[in-house]
Amino acid sequence: MGFFEKSLVDKIRSQSLKAEQSGKIPTDWLKLLYKKNYFKLFIPKQDDGLMMPMPDALRLFDEAGYIDGNLGWAITIGSGGGYFYAYMQNEIASKVFKGSKSLIAGSGAPTGIAKQVKGGYKVTGSWRYCSGAPFATSYTANVIINESAKQIRAFIFEPKQVKIQKDWNAFGMKATESHSIIVKDAFVPEAMTFDLSITDLFYKHPIYQYPFLQFAEASFAALTLGLCRHFLEEANTMLRENKKTWSLTEGRMEFVKHLIGEKQNNFIRASDSFYKLADASWKEIVANDKLSTKTQTAISNLSKKTSRIVLDCVDSIMPYMGMNAMMESDTINRVWRDTHTACQHILLVPFSKV
Repeated sequence: MGFFEKSLVDKIRSQSLKAEQSGKIPTDWLKLLYKKNYFKLFIPKQDDGLMMPMPDALRLFDEAGYIDGNLGWAITIGSGGGYFYAYMQNEIASKVFKGSKSLIAGSGAPTGIAKQVKGGYKVTGSWRYCSGAPFATSYTANVIINESAKQIRAFIFEPKQVKIQKDWNAFGMKATESHSIIVKDAFVPEAMTFDLSITDLFYKHPIYQYPFLQFAEASFAALTLGLCRHFLEEANTMLRENKKTWSLTEGRMEFVKHLIGEKQNNFIRASDSFYKLADASWKEIVANDKLSTKTQTAISNLSKKTSRIVLDCVDSIMPYMGMNAMMESDTINRVWRDTHTACQHILLVPFSKV
């Protein structure tokens, strides 16, 4: 840990409630992230990126989520678009990721249709949950080409081609601005499309060899660890601050203290296991230029298991935090809602035992 100075942590948290109530990422936060270059974690240095190793990035997502869920989500999603760099032709990648404010918003859902025309395609579609849409400099989305054949390809859209529909109304992560985008009859040149299934990449680096599914799963899981860390911090603070009142109910203090301690130990073990595997997987990628099927499965399973442990932690403790914790303006309530919203992501939901 140590990506954000203590003074910045305090400043960001002092603005968290206002950010949620406004439903927007504060301008101050964006300026900070541009300055730190945290939206360009996975961009080569030749295009002013940080090219951060995966384990370091995961710890950044964790720390950012611990500071504020919306901040963590913005960095995780915003930087994640940089993974596409190696799948774009070099000149296109440099164009898309040019500048300190470059940021991709978009969706992996194939909810658009493309018709091939001379030099490219005409595209129409709409995509939901495009986090950071209002301040994105480019948009990517999966589109079906040749509807009968169901061929799917990723398309890059310019801001002028995109209409933002402000429909993000979730009960958590309220400031992530995860709105829908709409494209109607937009022309996209062939060069502004790419295919995530290719293996002959346009740029070589271990981060791009990390399978995209596991890259995304691990990123989201790291964020949930940060959220849980913040929740536990708030729970312990409430335990201390309410000692006098809670002690009036026989057994309450002892029960809640024991419960928090038990769940905190579970969390620590989960966090240690997660980072042990993340570090080992990165060493494997660097050494072999690929991840074994066994490691890929382990990352997928552990990412989902981690999110379930996080949910168990916050949900086991929340009922014992008193009525104040039910107020939306209370920090622990906001963190609890943000945690549930992050863990709802389909990549963190297990549909079998993990």
